[in-house]
Amino acid sequence: MNLRLMKILVRAIALLVKGMAALMGVSSSVIILLCIIMIIAALLSSPFAIFVADENTEPGTQKLSLIVEELDEQFKTRLVQERQAAGNVDRVEMHYVGSADNSRIDNWPEVLAVFSVKTSMSTVGIDVATMDRKRVELLQTVYWDMNQLDSHVETLELTEMVVIEQEDGSTEEQQVTQYERVLRLSITARTAEQQAAFYDFNSEQTDMINELLSAEFRPMMLALLGKDEHVGLSSGELEAVRTDLPAGVLGSQAVDMALTRLGDPYSQLKAGQGNFTDCSYLVQWVYQQLEVGLPRTAAEQARFIVEIGLTLTADELMAGDLIFWSYEQNGRFMDITHVGIYAGNGMVIDASSSRLQVVYRKVFDAELQVMYGRPYFQGEKTGIY
Repeated sequence: MNLRLMKILVRAIALLVKGMAALMGVSSSVIILLCIIMIIAALLSSPFAIFVADENTEPGTQKLSLIVEELDEQFKTRLVQERQAAGNVDRVEMHYVGSADNSRIDNWPEVLAVFSVKTSMSTVGIDVATMDRKRVELLQTVYWDMNQLDSHVETLELTEMVVIEQEDGSTEEQQVTQYERVLRLSITARTAEQQAAFYDFNSEQTDMINELLSAEFRPMMLALLGKDEHVGLSSGELEAVRTDLPAGVLGSQAVDMALTRLGDPYSQLKAGQGNFTDCSYLVQWVYQQLEVGLPRTAAEQARFIVEIGLTLTADELMAGDLIFWSYEQNGRFMDITHVGIYAGNGMVIDASSSRLQVVYRKVFDAELQVMYGRPYFQGEKTGIY
């Protein structure tokens, strides 16, 4: 049964039973009613019930999108608390384990899938159709199990030779030692598969996780998280964009290739597996199809462009050029954390962490754009392989 019908199945029961009763008599309609009730009960006690959790608006229940926002804020608060607890430090280093671009990893779809399976398919399972206080606490436990924060302060001894001028005018080299206190924050986000192994899920539970995260249920998962599943273009608009691209230009071919990835799921932890991608993998993949080799990360892609002397200004952007953003200090080249492919007419194609997919949208956050570049010479393919 297509589980998208869950929301309307209950409403259909009354009409169905009424119609069948007229045709088959009361006794037959009772049997049909019992079968439907069993189907509904099975669905509502399964992990798939998470998709209708927001339908329950009774007092004491919460919408999942709000729970997600609250836990994300708690995560930010914990980062602040770790920094405060460290006292005076000279530098803070953030390390997002598994992130090619060393930026925050959003694994919420995976968290919800693991929570749904763990909660409803354990030996003392309860349904996930109602997000009351008890279930919210269970979700919080899974979230923190899958998003772990570790920190420690390290004191570095820095030694250098400095030239000191003596009273008689002569100079002498002396060794000077300084100490630097560094707060190292490490954030480890787990995939659903990693957490399933940690929880020792059986094959049935693992299969159920894969089903919840499949393409069929992805639109429902995005809706549950308060994400817009629209990629920015209808089929007609997509064709118009392609038609409008300048012919015979490598950058136009890059945009055309990027458009084939619209709607592909965003994941830093799984980029390159199936159709999963993150921002820099999308750029690397697109230009790889055009025999232009690029490094794996956004920061190194920017460095490569600087080295070949093809940086641009915003006014010089053409279809296929790259826009680089910096949203936080990540210790990489120019602190770059995100990259997108300029599509012309003030639009960009990027694998968006906030929308959890590849989208076509207006160029955004101009104040955080730190570099623009073209990863190839006009009329010539170049790169590293």
